[in-house]
Amino acid sequence: MAKKTNGPNKSQAIRDYYAANPEAKPKQVVEALAAQGVDVSAAFVSTIKSTSLTKGTRKAGAKRGPRAAKAGTESVSRPSARSAAPARRSEGTVSIESLIKAKGLVNELGGLDNAISTLEALKRLAD
Repeated sequence: MAKKTNGPNKSQAIRDYYAANPEAKPKQVVEALAAQGVDVSAAFVSTIKSTSLTKGTRKAGAKRGPRAAKAGTESVSRPSARSAAPARRSEGTVSIESLIKAKGLVNELGGLDNAISTLEALKRLAD
């Protein structure tokens, strides 16, 4: 467990500064808080800013959205009208439907690196 100190609450000082100066950059916040005797880094300021921006933006009980499937689990998807039609592609361009399908494949394979290595292995087999 972290050791508690009687010093200033750095996170609250950052949130208070952003409440008064919402357009401030992390470096400006570091300089202003240093003048008040609060020692923080720009990375810490960025972390507090990003986490405090996400808090309170969702209503209580609201869900975030669908989560990605865990590796090793299969998801059953229903074919939609869009996926039933073949994706049209002119030479040198990629259709939105193809990108959506590719994104689904990347998610199924557990990330972009796994998808790339799988496609490279498939290419070696095809040659």
